[in-house]
Amino acid sequence: MGVRISLWAQNLHTVQSSFFILRSLAEQFQRDLHHAVFTEAFSPQVDELCLVFQKADHTPFYLKVFLKDTFQCLFAPQQISKPKQNVHPYFTDVYGLTVHSVYAGMNDRSIVIELSDGSCILFKMYANRSNVLLLSDKGVSEIVKKNHARDWEFSLSLLDKNIQFNAEQTFQEMLKPMYLPVEAQLFLKERVEGLSGTALAAKMQGLYNRFATDEEYFVQLKDQQVVFCLWKNEYTIYSSFDLYDALNTFVQFYFRYNLFRERQLKLQTQLQKKIEAAEKYIKKTSEQLLLLYDLVPPNEIADIIMANLHDWKDGVKERELFDFYRNKDILVQLKEKLSPQKMAEQLYKKSKNRHKQFQQLERIVEERKERMRTYQSDLDTLKTISDYKQLQALELKYLKEEKAVEEIFPFKRYLVKGFEIWVGRNAANNELLTLKYAHKDDLWLHARNVPGSHVVIKHQAGKSFPQEVIEKAAALSAYYSTLKNDSLCPVSYTQKKYVRKLKGGALGSMKMDREEVIMVVPHDLQETEGLKRK
Repeated sequence: MGVRISLWAQNLHTVQSSFFILRSLAEQFQRDLHHAVFTEAFSPQVDELCLVFQKADHTPFYLKVFLKDTFQCLFAPQQISKPKQNVHPYFTDVYGLTVHSVYAGMNDRSIVIELSDGSCILFKMYANRSNVLLLSDKGVSEIVKKNHARDWEFSLSLLDKNIQFNAEQTFQEMLKPMYLPVEAQLFLKERVEGLSGTALAAKMQGLYNRFATDEEYFVQLKDQQVVFCLWKNEYTIYSSFDLYDALNTFVQFYFRYNLFRERQLKLQTQLQKKIEAAEKYIKKTSEQLLLLYDLVPPNEIADIIMANLHDWKDGVKERELFDFYRNKDILVQLKEKLSPQKMAEQLYKKSKNRHKQFQQLERIVEERKERMRTYQSDLDTLKTISDYKQLQALELKYLKEEKAVEEIFPFKRYLVKGFEIWVGRNAANNELLTLKYAHKDDLWLHARNVPGSHVVIKHQAGKSFPQEVIEKAAALSAYYSTLKNDSLCPVSYTQKKYVRKLKGGALGSMKMDREEVIMVVPHDLQETEGLKRK
């Protein structure tokens, strides 16, 4: 079941946000909103937007859209509830205007509500880049999801797309511009099995026409996951000829089943990462212990030095001496500015603390093993629970743990090739990292010309920054920026001493000199687990 959940969770394209459904929705909105007055838009929760219209008969008409990375849906609920406080209003400049028309982009996952002054409210249902925009003749004037910065340049001219099926195309080439989810792709694949060329093109055109004219809609439950479909099968749990009704029912079922599974999967992934990180930490610390066990005890080296003091000449820093504990010669080196006798004294002191070092490392390994056993036990429990109370209890447990880690160390921390990489969490945290924690010789990185986290590679005396470490840090910088979903992202970097606070700039805004730029694919890494602030 874990694999199936993962596949469903990663499948961002959904039938309810396909252009087939949006086209039908736009036609119904056109009938129901003709001459309706736009009265209000607000966000009841993060990544949600409600819009209120007053129809010609003075009855309200509601639209609601979910813009989550894992779930996008536009539907018309019969009623909505507005929170009493902390509600952010949107598109206030066009309150009171009348709806002129509603239309869908041709073969595009979008719906446009055109108002009487020429302004447009655009629902852009592009999977994890979904957004709602307000446009006028001067361009985009407001957007709901501010992290999609490129939407400020969006144009209505981009909406209409042409899709044609021809004999030269492969099945995958025909599928690509349709942006359908995996289950829809499998449905189509079964119906064109063995076809190619003209026969394949004709069949795909027929299936396209069928989807475009379907008048019955289905909600399916498979592997405890709810999906919206345009075909009936053994997993169907609800069907309707009313698109509004079908979408409303789908949303209810989605939050009953899918949201629980998403949260379960998220916590499962979190626990698996903790287990993997603990395993790596145990392995690394155990290897350190083995190395310490294999080293010659410092008090024995001190004994060898003291046995040879009588013929140690001044200025000699390195000698080959007989190790009478092991009956062989060893090379003994003195530290800079230390005499043989002072070196021996230091080694005797070091020897007294050696057993404490062993005990500390052994205790750390046992603590980490116990923690790993707890993670594994909770993971096993997580796979069997089926109600929200049990899930919330586990979520709360690890939420408290994460908060405790944040209090110990304020930034995200990564380890690459022995170099620590610190990543800011928000604007205030970025400023703290750059101005208070970063050393002048650290390498400072930031996604070029866009909002994002400050990233610092901690310098190591006498070592240059390896190219691989810079690339990994740049990938993190791109990942924690508004270019997270781009295929390639430019990242600027320089030493921290060439970075300064931008005078009069917003919180976290910096100016850099001696900038270099690297192109990377945005990518997250495994965060180093359990480290405390130095």
